[in-house]
Amino acid sequence: MPSSHWPQPLAPLGGVVWLLCLVTLATAGCLGQTRVQLPQEDLLTRGQLRIHHDFELPSEHRLVSELAELRGDILTRLELPSSDEPIHVYLFEDHDQFGTYVSSHFPEFPARRAFFTRSDTTLSVYAYWGDQVGDDLRHETTHAYLHSVVPQLPLWLDEGLAEYFELPRGSHGFHREHLRYLARRRMEGEWVPNLERLEQIASSGQMRQADYAEAWLWTHFLLNSSPELSAWTRGRLFEMRRSGDSPLWAGDVESLTGGSRAAAETHLAALLRLDDEPAQ
Repeated sequence: MPSSHWPQPLAPLGGVVWLLCLVTLATAGCLGQTRVQLPQEDLLTRGQLRIHHDFELPSEHRLVSELAELRGDILTRLELPSSDEPIHVYLFEDHDQFGTYVSSHFPEFPARRAFFTRSDTTLSVYAYWGDQVGDDLRHETTHAYLHSVVPQLPLWLDEGLAEYFELPRGSHGFHREHLRYLARRRMEGEWVPNLERLEQIASSGQMRQADYAEAWLWTHFLLNSSPELSAWTRGRLFEMRRSGDSPLWAGDVESLTGGSRAAAETHLAALLRLDDEPAQ
């Protein structure tokens, strides 16, 4: 999917912590004054998911099944316990209805194709049925699944994991678009991996395409470069869930790898060798 995602700042807006995520909504001009309500007519329940929709959506649609299975994929990969907290997915039929609703109810939000919000009591995903609905829903639902068990994830890791799991099942987190983008930027001398810099990004509005791509790279590196680093990452997530703390990662990753920048660049090079086509 296009890498114009926007992460979720843990900043109160009107007494609610809103986590803005991802993807640009490709609409222009005034969306009009028609008031659109949340989809409520039909409800599909799959595990934690409560999918609200007002258009025909088969109960056994393959995307619905994939979103339900995504929960197990995430929990198994990260060795996290499950949660039974409901995740409400409000699925609009088209981008016009979605855009009108968002501009009316969330006027402070930038244009998005989809987003995730978290309050003290509710996890919610908002999206519309468009050409990229699969990537959009996998990305946002990943945020929701993660926040139901580890709500204090650092921004870069929250986004990195969402980028990792937004891909169709069987991709194993291999984000070819991000890989080629980073390789091109590295070759042009415009980017080097720097986890400490990523950790300093405090809000979604500060993240750009390169930040999402780099967040994915660090996440892929932590989970796939070695069994030892993968085990350490899973253990750290479990401890964060237990303690409620959100520690910095860059210093520890530097110590564990003996040089995190070089290690990340080596991982990038290894992934490029796996790519079936050269970066353009």
